[in-house]
Amino acid sequence: MSESHPGNKRRYPRPWIIPPGLLMLNEPYEGFNVLDETRSELGVLLWQSLRDVDLWASTRPEARAALFSPGSLRRRTERIEAEVPVEHSARALLEAIARLLAAPDRVSELEVSDVCQEVSRWASDEGMPRTALAYAQRAAMALPEEAGPAYLVGLVSRRAADYRRAETWFRRALALGRRNRDWRYYALAHLGLANLHMQRGDAPRARVRLLRALRASRRYGLWSVRSMVLHDLFCITATGEHAEHAEMYARAAFRSYGRRHPRLPMLAHDIARFWMSRGHHARAFQTFRAVLPHLTRLSDRLLAWANLAQAAGGAGDEDAFTEAWSRVWRMIDTGTDLERAAEALINVASGAQSLGQWVRQEMASSYALTVAKRRSEAQQRLKAEELLESARRAGMGRHEPDPAEPPPEFSSKSGDLAEALVAALTETMDT
Repeated sequence: MSESHPGNKRRYPRPWIIPPGLLMLNEPYEGFNVLDETRSELGVLLWQSLRDVDLWASTRPEARAALFSPGSLRRRTERIEAEVPVEHSARALLEAIARLLAAPDRVSELEVSDVCQEVSRWASDEGMPRTALAYAQRAAMALPEEAGPAYLVGLVSRRAADYRRAETWFRRALALGRRNRDWRYYALAHLGLANLHMQRGDAPRARVRLLRALRASRRYGLWSVRSMVLHDLFCITATGEHAEHAEMYARAAFRSYGRRHPRLPMLAHDIARFWMSRGHHARAFQTFRAVLPHLTRLSDRLLAWANLAQAAGGAGDEDAFTEAWSRVWRMIDTGTDLERAAEALINVASGAQSLGQWVRQEMASSYALTVAKRRSEAQQRLKAEELLESARRAGMGRHEPDPAEPPPEFSSKSGDLAEALVAALTETMDT
């Protein structure tokens, strides 16, 4: 037997420690949040479907054959047909979950996870964040060793301002992605944590995460993720000390996305916000107008209309501001998703300030402060407090606004980028 040399230590594989995701929801009984958020027959069906998934997941595979009573599928199908119109976007999803009742022993964990993820995305798009979170967690519980479902829980938790939960699930997705060599979700988890830090106002930690995600995207050829990282690097640079470098990232993100990428409208929206922050309100207004027809998600449309209001106020267009003001309040009054509400109202308040409409400024900033406190959004809270104090100091319309400083010169490169963005967005709508 050969004698091992003390300097030649044997290397053992590194044990991967997978942190748990926070599961407990603040509700009196399982599925309460779904019922409370929807308060309709559709909500009852979503709740029943959620409880079916819970029952299926908590039963041993060999005992699932006799899990549901005979006729369960027929009764559920009849109820879906009676309560949910054929054209409703949720009907196919409810029918897919109902098929669990027909053959629960022949349905795979992957199928259950996939349909729960689809319901979660649908609920998120419909402005139902708590329903989205409930189904996202069921998707992750069905496939506990996969990074993708864990990442989705982090994403919807962050949108619902449940930052503690979001961080645990992003960290879990990060560890699972690294262990499984699922580099896409490894990079996306870094991106998710970066956005979480940005919402908390911690720009340095956000930048570190973004650079890690950028390195991973380059190393493993994740070009779609690279585009998203460049987009977020633009956003964080635009609000930092080196704003002059922001358009470099903006142009890189535009080239990386291409003219027909589904996220291009959001990039154009964020670039327009940057121009607006630099005083180029008219140029930003044109870009926001081109972006709006592309947005379907409620929170995205809310923010776009709010930015349109701010740009109109800065440009001195009272009619356009009044239209956007009405649109924003209508969406807030009729919606339940407050993901971007504080940010939107702050932008509306800024537009009112530019026009000297101090009453509207106070109204919007006051409610923005309430929402920001409720959602623990530190940056938005500070901005809302500043705008509210400014409105009160102005005496609710008794003083004229201070004359605005002339904006810096709009460079030829910026002009070329603006024209290319508007052309790409218009071209996509025409085809």
